[in-house]
Amino acid sequence: MIALVFLMPTLCCCEDNSGDDKSGDTETSVLDAYELRISGKADQAKELLNDLLETDSTNALACFELARTEHHLFLGGTQFSAEEWRKVTASTQKAVRFAPDNEIYAFYHAYATFSDAFISMMMEKPDAGEKVAITCDAFQDVLNLDPGFYEAMLYLVDIYAYLPEEMGGNRGKAGLIASDLNQKDRVFGAMAHARLLPDTTDLVSYWQDVQKETGNDAQVLEELGRAYLLMPDTENGTKCFLEAIDADTTKRYLYMNLVRYHLLSTQQNHDAREEHIAEAENLVNTYLQSSPDLISSLKAYAYGMLAMIKMFGGDNQAGSEYQATAASIDPYYSKATSMPPEMIYCRPDEVKIHYSSFFMPF
Repeated sequence: MIALVFLMPTLCCCEDNSGDDKSGDTETSVLDAYELRISGKADQAKELLNDLLETDSTNALACFELARTEHHLFLGGTQFSAEEWRKVTASTQKAVRFAPDNEIYAFYHAYATFSDAFISMMMEKPDAGEKVAITCDAFQDVLNLDPGFYEAMLYLVDIYAYLPEEMGGNRGKAGLIASDLNQKDRVFGAMAHARLLPDTTDLVSYWQDVQKETGNDAQVLEELGRAYLLMPDTENGTKCFLEAIDADTTKRYLYMNLVRYHLLSTQQNHDAREEHIAEAENLVNTYLQSSPDLISSLKAYAYGMLAMIKMFGGDNQAGSEYQATAASIDPYYSKATSMPPEMIYCRPDEVKIHYSSFFMPF
């Protein structure tokens, strides 16, 4: 599963219930559950939230946090199935039902339904098209709450531009949304239009032209770097990603995108296999040493990636040691090869909205 990784400004997702003692107690309990989870006790966090919902089954914040906890546990497991993911969507659906005006809950629910559809697509299940339609409706619900929710617009462009018609694709709709988005924000608009370009388009030149308009915008640098890597041009792609991180330190997830690039490259360029493995290990260590300190769950994920890299290179002993380190920090650390979404790790009252395409490899 491809993770969502584009950090946007912090948006508060909690309702103001400061005058309600019961709501205040609930909020405290939800925060306690969050602290348990990011301390490596996701199982205890789930138990606390379920107890809370037994007392107040309509508490949207608790439903939202339970969804994030189930998401955390899903990534930490080994069964990446539609059945397991249903635990996430069941809770996001309740959060939306009990707080219908909360755009953050609505967005997370739309993301969860997209993940559900994506799992069905990967498994070639016959219900994939139906789930895509549900996803489009969910993202439209977000836009009904906030017409300026650019990330939701981008996801709709992805769906309509990349999927075949029988799966819900509609390039006409994608074009209309892209044009609307371009009028609202030049960078997001350029990202949307890039999804509609022919396969033969020189994406490096495309993003260089956008860069001439926007300057060294961090997101444009990321897109330009990705265009280079898809060529593949490792040197220039890496240079752009590192410049994007320098311009915006919240983009340090790009270190791990580069790790994924190098691991994929080992399968395509066997002659440079050892070089790619060494560079992947170096990038994970750079990510671990970056500032500010990573939260425990992301540290554990990084050590898990080091374990995989070591085992991939034939050093099973070192790999086992890194696995033990990861598990000691968070036994439920993400086992996915792609970067887990930081959206599930920030405080429930300080959720950041993320975007990256489900259809891009890194």
